Amino acid sequence: MLRKRTTSNILSKRNVSILIIIGAIALLLSVFSYHYSSFTSNKIIDVALQEIRSNARIEVHDLSQILTNKLQSTGALLQTLADSPAIHNNEYKRADIIINTRQKATSGLTDFYMWLDKNGKINWLSNINQTTYQKYRGTDLSYRPYFTTPKETHTEYYSSLIESNDKVPRLYISYPVLNMTTTGKGEQQVFSGVVVAAIKLQTLGNVLQNQLFPGFNTTIELLDRNGIILYSNTPSFIGPSFIGQNVFGNKMQSVFSSFLSPQAKNSLNNLLGISLEGNTGSADILVQGEMNTIAYEPVILNGKYFLALYISAPHNLASDVGNLVDQQKNFSTFIVIMIGLVAFGIALLVLLWNKRLESTVNTRTAELRSANEQLKVHAKMQKEFINIAAHELRTPIQPVLSLTQIIRSKIKDAEQGELLDVVIRNAKRLHQLAEDVLDITRIESQSLKLNKERFNLNDLISNVMQDYRNQVEKDHDNISLLYESKNDIIFFVEADRHRVTQVISNLLNNAIKFIKEEGKEGEGGTVSITLEKKKEEDNQQEVLISIKDSGVGIHSDIIPRLFSKFATKSEKGTGLGLFISKSIVEAHGGKIWAENNVSDGSAEKGATFTFSLPNPN
Repeated sequence: MLRKRTTSNILSKRNVSILIIIGAIALLLSVFSYHYSSFTSNKIIDVALQEIRSNARIEVHDLSQILTNKLQSTGALLQTLADSPAIHNNEYKRADIIINTRQKATSGLTDFYMWLDKNGKINWLSNINQTTYQKYRGTDLSYRPYFTTPKETHTEYYSSLIESNDKVPRLYISYPVLNMTTTGKGEQQVFSGVVVAAIKLQTLGNVLQNQLFPGFNTTIELLDRNGIILYSNTPSFIGPSFIGQNVFGNKMQSVFSSFLSPQAKNSLNNLLGISLEGNTGSADILVQGEMNTIAYEPVILNGKYFLALYISAPHNLASDVGNLVDQQKNFSTFIVIMIGLVAFGIALLVLLWNKRLESTVNTRTAELRSANEQLKVHAKMQKEFINIAAHELRTPIQPVLSLTQIIRSKIKDAEQGELLDVVIRNAKRLHQLAEDVLDITRIESQSLKLNKERFNLNDLISNVMQDYRNQVEKDHDNISLLYESKNDIIFFVEADRHRVTQVISNLLNNAIKFIKEEGKEGEGGTVSITLEKKKEEDNQQEVLISIKDSGVGIHSDIIPRLFSKFATKSEKGTGLGLFISKSIVEAHGGKIWAENNVSDGSAEKGATFTFSLPNPN
């Protein structure tokens, strides 16, 4: 028995040893297999990455050359236009045919061609009908850099992003038109205009997009030399919605921070900085767990650095290799099952929690809906109360004011007269407050009605100014009231006489009030009204009425909300007058604005309020 037990123990120990050895060998083989698989997969990934980087660099180089050739071809056609005798001799019909021919030759890239005369005005626009041409003919574009630079340098010009008159951002290529003339100093070049080719950003992007090989999962970004985004066909780094933004601006940097780690963001900014200096290269950037190779190359035109082109290629192949390696490990199956069970449990918990949350949300929504209805009823009652109160307040004020003025006219005693003046002044303020409250109610309920009629605006302003001169003399204020109608023009407008008077009175009251706040007693000031005519781009006439004062000016805190309700820094004001004035002016189809006075680059006292009215003349 003892021998059997000893033999059994020996066999048990031997079996345990064998099991340990087999387990150790299996563990070593597993570790070796794991490391070998990892080594092999890393080598395959490195080969794949080198292939992606090489393809990206080749692709960005090819696209850069294609874009350079297309832009240089357009520039060469422009140069032939600039040297054309038809343009030098102002042979319009012949020049128009030549320009339209150039447009057809480059229609895959250019949007239109322009010919500007020596003053920067449009002589001809290609690719438009006669009606549109007549609209733009003679338009002054002398302020555009594609005119000013060739005029000053007598050389070609490649622009950055410029928003055109039709609000479409474009790139422009322009060449000067130079005529040779003989003077006492010999032959000289005389500037006589420019020829310009316009390129839509989307068209430029389509040209690049069409050159991409379908088998490569690559994307394109195009920046100008200043870092302005011109084109992008992917949301991975930039995205089409950010065209026109500077990559180093706060908005783009904030976007980068949202999906890049600080290290990846710094790497991307370094790459952008190097590329915008006109260099060629590539780098790998980790974006939301996926490695991307970005290759970049400048677009050089006639030896000048113009644009920076980028190709972005994600490393999808590398992740595919990793997945194949993972499939060789049995343990991954267990992990997947466990994850599935955990996910099922979590999903069950989420469903139960969502059910409870939905019930809670429905209850709270019903409560909020009920509270909202109560608020609406309360707001309606409040408006009705304010409207009734204002009406009822106005009813007794008018007889009080009238009777007090009659009594005042009969009182000879100076002290009693002053007391009655205080009563009259405050009764007028109360009457004006009631009127303002009623006007606010009409404005907010959109029931403000205008009784329009044709009248002489000059006469109306003269009458209002005379009333205020009388009041200023009566109050013994040292304030000068001036009125000027530029070019002595008589202005007739189709408007509500009473409401226009109300706007002018509100602005004059403000001006006089803030002059009194600014000056010491007896110093006084000046209020001037200027009336002038302005012609809009659509040939509509309008009248500008400006009220300028020498008071304290507009406080910087008030400027952003100047024409809002209750916006005031004055202890005496309610902040309603400017809101009402703005509503009246806009109801007439006009605009109102204000600014502090500036003279010869330095600030001066006071402010200027200006509003416009349509003028049918």
